[in-house]
Amino acid sequence: MTDGNAAELCVVCRARRAPDAERAVVRSNVRRFTSERFAVWRCRSCGSIHADQPVDLASYYRAYPMHSVDLDWRARAVYRVQLGRLVRAGFRREHSLIDYGCGSGSFVQFLRSAGYPHCVGYDRFNSAFAKESLLGEKYDCVFSQDVLEHVDDPMALLGVLRGLLAPKGLLAIGTPNASAIDLAHPEAYVHTLHQPYHRNILSKPALLDLGAPFELSLLRYHPRSYINTALPFINHRFLIHYLRCLDNTFDAAFEPVRPSLRLLSPVGVFWGLFGFLLAPETDVMVLYRAG
Repeated sequence: MTDGNAAELCVVCRARRAPDAERAVVRSNVRRFTSERFAVWRCRSCGSIHADQPVDLASYYRAYPMHSVDLDWRARAVYRVQLGRLVRAGFRREHSLIDYGCGSGSFVQFLRSAGYPHCVGYDRFNSAFAKESLLGEKYDCVFSQDVLEHVDDPMALLGVLRGLLAPKGLLAIGTPNASAIDLAHPEAYVHTLHQPYHRNILSKPALLDLGAPFELSLLRYHPRSYINTALPFINHRFLIHYLRCLDNTFDAAFEPVRPSLRLLSPVGVFWGLFGFLLAPETDVMVLYRAG
């Protein structure tokens, strides 16, 4: 079932869905909805992946696990990776930043605690951060992690983010990479597909070309997730292993650590110690500079 003519077009490159387009059906990875199944399809032109059916996202975002993230030692470890990327791209303590789609606001809290006082967060799905007046300002850095894939029109969102940038501002977008997802094995990519929340997942070529229509110059492409650190047991591969040792839901990543004998297996120890060296390219970041 598709949403009329709109679902027949790729919202990224506007190509019409081919009759033989690659398709898959995948379960939700959020515990409350694991019994539900969702169809996705891949654009043959640009390689991006799209949700096939419209959903009432507001109902799915009620009690969303990401909105309960605490700034614990694990969060600080991965946020240091994010901050390092921004600093290497030119972000400074005196600069202003908006975290667009900030979830629980924990990254903004981290930045302020690290000596970056001019940081704010906005998230329309979290009433604590749904302050519309923030969208009337300009910022030296617009940061948007795991948001682009959640909207029905990624290009419209990019226009909003571009409008928030001050001259020569930095735009940082963290998002999944459709090019690294094999739809022949959807369960293996259940957390990257993250249905029904991920509406459109752009391919690597689409991400690299994303800024051109908005006068944004590609500054840097990071092929690994920000959760991939060199700290033992804080890396992307081990996180996936950890979730599979439990109930393999998104929720388990945001709950207190639950010990499991499988975590102490040779496979678990290997991923814990060396997983950061073998991180997949499923979650990436692109950095752009405004003209």
